[in-house]
Amino acid sequence: MTTASPTTSPTASGHVTIVFTSDWGVSTGVGHAGRTHSTIERSNNKPVVRGTVITGVLREQAMLAAKALDGPDENSPKKWTSFVLWLFGQDPNSEPGSTPHPRHVLFSDATPASSIPVHDTVSLSIDPDTGTARDQFLRFTERAAAGVLTGTFTLIDEAGSEISDQARIKAAHFLLGVAGLMVRGVGSGRSGGDGECTVVVSDKDYVKTDLQDAKAADALERILANQDNDSPTYSSADVKIVADHLRSLTRDSLQKIPGLTESLAKNSPQDIAVPGPRQGGTQHQVGTVDGSAAQHSGGHHLILDLTLNSPIVSYEVPFSNEIRSLDFLRGTVLLPWLHRLVSSNKRGGKDAVITNAVTGGHLFVSDALPVISDAEGLPVPLTLKTDKTLPSSSLITLYGDSPENKGKIPVRGGYVFFAPKEGDGEEPGTKTQGWYGKPPLRGRQTTAINHETGAASKGQLVLVEALPEGMCMRAHVWISDELWRATSVSDLLGKTREARLGSRKLTGTFGSATCTLREETATEREARSRFGNAGIAQPTGDASKSASGTAPDEGTPASSDDLTVSLWFTSDVIARSDLLGPGGTTDDLIRAFEREGIIVEAIGTPSIRHRRVDSWSPADNGPRATRLAIQAGSVIQVSANDENHAKLLELAPFGVGELTAQGYGRFVVAHPFLSIQSIEVTKAKLEHFVCEETPEGGEDK
Repeated sequence: MTTASPTTSPTASGHVTIVFTSDWGVSTGVGHAGRTHSTIERSNNKPVVRGTVITGVLREQAMLAAKALDGPDENSPKKWTSFVLWLFGQDPNSEPGSTPHPRHVLFSDATPASSIPVHDTVSLSIDPDTGTARDQFLRFTERAAAGVLTGTFTLIDEAGSEISDQARIKAAHFLLGVAGLMVRGVGSGRSGGDGECTVVVSDKDYVKTDLQDAKAADALERILANQDNDSPTYSSADVKIVADHLRSLTRDSLQKIPGLTESLAKNSPQDIAVPGPRQGGTQHQVGTVDGSAAQHSGGHHLILDLTLNSPIVSYEVPFSNEIRSLDFLRGTVLLPWLHRLVSSNKRGGKDAVITNAVTGGHLFVSDALPVISDAEGLPVPLTLKTDKTLPSSSLITLYGDSPENKGKIPVRGGYVFFAPKEGDGEEPGTKTQGWYGKPPLRGRQTTAINHETGAASKGQLVLVEALPEGMCMRAHVWISDELWRATSVSDLLGKTREARLGSRKLTGTFGSATCTLREETATEREARSRFGNAGIAQPTGDASKSASGTAPDEGTPASSDDLTVSLWFTSDVIARSDLLGPGGTTDDLIRAFEREGIIVEAIGTPSIRHRRVDSWSPADNGPRATRLAIQAGSVIQVSANDENHAKLLELAPFGVGELTAQGYGRFVVAHPFLSIQSIEVTKAKLEHFVCEETPEGGEDK
């Protein structure tokens, strides 16, 4: 983070310092059975203040400050009030159905600058009728001691990039600084004296001894030196000295009110329209841009590797008060960020190709699936089965669709990861063909705040389950030759970039990921040419043998002209029925292939399940119509001649059906895994999914 000097202009990012001078804690709303009734929010086993909490308290105070700056005259322009709405986004008290507008400030979680002791406090519940303690209402509540926490804020535009308008930057720094000084308490228990604090929002990092006077510097050194919760190196008096000095420094830096230009007021939130994702074409030949249609032939196949820096929520249908993430990232989540990335490196001259990259069929991205030891996971085929009672060991046997495997139960959900040829790297003697499992979700409780009372709203406690931080994922990207020539995509390859992805990505708690766009390896290219869309995922050795004990070829001849080909869908498929309504039958799939110019005939009994697909429209500020999708992992067998078999291999990386640019409709052609008799795999745990080491404070679910 850049620290601005008094002579330089502030940047679009800055620092948030919270100095608690009393016990504090942001309650989770849950406790430990038989021990603590209410625990506090933690990250890596350290107490934190979530970015959502910081946003809420600063929004409230910023609105009060803006009203004071605008003055009491009702007829005068409310420039500062409009600026607050522009800065913090949608007014929480706005009418349902009102036009939404995005937030332009993002706060990270505030974490301790040094170790902060955590302890339990005892409290009683008071009977309102008698004014005395109620029976059986003794409560133990977790609280953190006084201390210093630090975080950051970033000013962003509608695309998520840092803003460059100095007028907005200066106005935001001033308003956030004033709002911070107006905050008197953060967290739960404020009415009882807990959470007393000083909040400093500035372009300077004040948690440095060289910015303090001698007394405050000594106190800050003792605070930062603390690494032992049992014998803290600082006292409550040290914390108060630092808080008072930081408040004085901030007041001195906010003496001058910056000018708020007319352009800021004109660009009010009411005039900002949030573009929603457009429905892309689904044909093999789509759209017309500059008089030519984009073709799937040629182009550039790339790989997008992701590492989750924080938990990420991939939107699924909410269940009651539970927001549960999917166990993968939809291409719908990745496509807007990828389009902005590619557009940022345009060469000029073909703006239409860049603008219409998605609708014109020039840019496709798959779902991002979990990765273990550089092996990309594939949704487990619905044809597989397993034992009714799983063994206590970490080894699991998956059985193929064979009459010999009667009495087994179908496998539902999860991913298979095929290990390198030497095995999965487990201890000698226990090497298997890979792993099976799905990433464990991390749960976090949050609540809505009543803006009239400042307390938690009744009945609005929400559990958010997200993909864990540290997790590795991979997606496949295709860019047409036209888009490649119109942009400098080659300059983007191999470089890591931070992205904000998924639901709740502007909370500061969720949505951070590191992304790297790269070229395919030779092994990945070979697998795509053989199976259409499989990365390097294929079994080795005896596991690649079919039920008859022979290695399967690309297909078993059904006649002299046709082959029996298995299609394994690795992403959800949205196929329309012949009545243009939601489809999901084998016939709907066959017609979808026909629209792509591929003639196949379904044979045998399909293994198909369905999934409800819901999404949110920012433009309409409401849910989109529910779609019915054929679930990833579904398998069908078709009869196809050599020509149509080749077309299937060509189409597989792009998908069949609707919304293929967003990752729907991907499939694998004639994969040997579908013909296995059995395969022994290792049960995947959390430590398998993280790229380096397991994040602290988490357990497998």
